[in-house]
Amino acid sequence: MKPNKIMRTLLFNWPIKVFSLLLAIGIYIVINYALLDTRVVEIPLQVVMPVAYEASSNVPTSVSLSMRADERYITMIDAAAVRAVADFSHVRAEGAFSAPIVLHAQKSFVDMEVAFSTDPETIRIYFVKSDVVPEAKDLGGIEL
Repeated sequence: MKPNKIMRTLLFNWPIKVFSLLLAIGIYIVINYALLDTRVVEIPLQVVMPVAYEASSNVPTSVSLSMRADERYITMIDAAAVRAVADFSHVRAEGAFSAPIVLHAQKSFVDMEVAFSTDPETIRIYFVKSDVVPEAKDLGGIEL
């Protein structure tokens, strides 16, 4: 085949070819995302508090966990196998601090295509200096 004939073949009826390609992409997207289901549950939130500071604002005890997966697998996901942790151990001064909510899931979810998200994604807590002195650790006779 000559190069000129190949170009004519590709460019012949190009609107129909572009429409067919867009239609195929659209069908692929609809089939993949129509089979996804979302389940929302409340899970407990573990908040790691800083040493020598206490929270003066409300500390949330739970978050909404949104799980998005194939509708065949969504019922098999145990929400108790997912832990939510917000770590404020980095706080070294008084004031308002934010921390992201980090999710830890069991390894059994590695085989499935599952998307986890929380509401809220971060929490904000106001800390003040604590009047209680943290307990001294025993370092083998060394006093702190």
